[in-house]
Amino acid sequence: MARWFRPVNRDQGCLLPADVRSWLPPDHLAWQVLEVTGELDLSGFAAAYRADGQGQAPYDPAMMLPLVLYCFFKGNRSSRKIRDACVDDLGCLVICGGARPSHRAVAEFLRRHRDEVRRLFVQVLGLLAAAGAVEGHSAAIDGSPVSGNASRFANLDAGQLAARIAALEAAVAAEAGAWLDGAGQADGADGRQPLPYDDEDDGGGGGEDGGPGAGGLPRRLSALAARLARLRAAQDTLAVRAAAPGGPDARVAAARDRLARAAGRLARAESAQAAVMEKYQAAVAAGKAWAGKKPVPAESNARIAGIRKNLATARDRLAAAQARAAVAAPAKVSPADPGTRLLPAKNGGWLQGWNLELAAARRQVLLAIELHDNPADAGALITMIETAAANCELAGLHGQIRAWLADNGYASAANFAALEHLMLLVAVTGEAAQTGRAAGSRTTLPAGWEKMAARLATPAGKNLYKRRAAQVEPAFAQLFARFGRYLNYRGRDAVDAEVKLLGTVHNLAKLLDFRRRHPAPA
Repeated sequence: MARWFRPVNRDQGCLLPADVRSWLPPDHLAWQVLEVTGELDLSGFAAAYRADGQGQAPYDPAMMLPLVLYCFFKGNRSSRKIRDACVDDLGCLVICGGARPSHRAVAEFLRRHRDEVRRLFVQVLGLLAAAGAVEGHSAAIDGSPVSGNASRFANLDAGQLAARIAALEAAVAAEAGAWLDGAGQADGADGRQPLPYDDEDDGGGGGEDGGPGAGGLPRRLSALAARLARLRAAQDTLAVRAAAPGGPDARVAAARDRLARAAGRLARAESAQAAVMEKYQAAVAAGKAWAGKKPVPAESNARIAGIRKNLATARDRLAAAQARAAVAAPAKVSPADPGTRLLPAKNGGWLQGWNLELAAARRQVLLAIELHDNPADAGALITMIETAAANCELAGLHGQIRAWLADNGYASAANFAALEHLMLLVAVTGEAAQTGRAAGSRTTLPAGWEKMAARLATPAGKNLYKRRAAQVEPAFAQLFARFGRYLNYRGRDAVDAEVKLLGTVHNLAKLLDFRRRHPAPA
């Protein structure tokens, strides 16, 4: 028995209405993105293009920006896939009005307008503020590792870098000499002087090895020079990191300092206990009554025994730090992207990438999104608070954020001292203990942590700190679910613009969701 199916006629003429406004429902994402883009200031994008009408006309930023935002919103970050979407995605067809930008046009748009892309983050945050979508008076800060566009197996130490740089310098010198000799022979035939760049050649393209490359140089010489520049940049980065605090020598110095403080505490405690014992013995000899509990010698005092235990722990840690420093592996850097670093991955193992830092308000609205090149979060706290506060001022959230929350990875006496003027709550123990879900394991606090511990111990401090996880940790989950845990670009400037665009799209989703739940009155 034949089944009854709907007929398929692939020879049918165009079934779409002639009016593109009828292709999509009024509440489609494409229309929403176009509406929000119309509320943004795009004058900075337009100012980057020449206004004399010379050359080929570029695509209008009022078309390219919503195209990029729309595709990123759907998790499409590849310029080639965005190009393909302009063929088979109805939303892209509507946004582009039938135009089909090449992948080069999309990539060049993002490269040319990196500064304006960064400013978009504050503009969208301003729209959220104007709509009343930024709720609450606290912001939570946290970090998570993301992979960069570099391999951790290609990292080089200082010796390997120096050897490769020397070999490349020799190769560049030999290639340049051969090129100049050839240019001199060719120019000698018509009486011209040899030039490193011939103005009669526009330097565009050059497909053969030895043909013109960047700046009119032969392609091979241009490639060697670019690679040499990257290796020298990696060498400079390695030197800066070696001079920064936190290396093996710094850890030994810190352990030695902790040992000295522990020894000082023990000496003071023993001296004080000895003085108490002298007073007690003098009172007994004079036949006077002793008020309070009978003192015991320092050797039998429980508090002093605890201090001795801390001293022994500090001594062991100094020995361990010295042993690690003696056999520490040489520092390495990525020649492909010196800004990336070897970081512990979230689920074990290692990755070559960045530490992505977020500052989020309620409902995971991002106030700041930055990159940190250190696996430890503590060094990013001051920068994140200052950046988030500046973004809030630019977005019109004047003085709204009055409390800053962070986990114990940001705890340090230096941070507490520098941010003493703020309502700062940073955990001084594990998250479970800080939120009351488990007993605390820390018996003694480092110097300078006492005020923070007392602030967190108050009922108001406990209730406020409990908001931290719900504000910022789902923001990472939402970002990684939409974009993945990786970055496409190389170089600090490029990846910074990339993460600002990711944060802009994240906040755009929050804005559209808020407008859907709170429609404007008709």
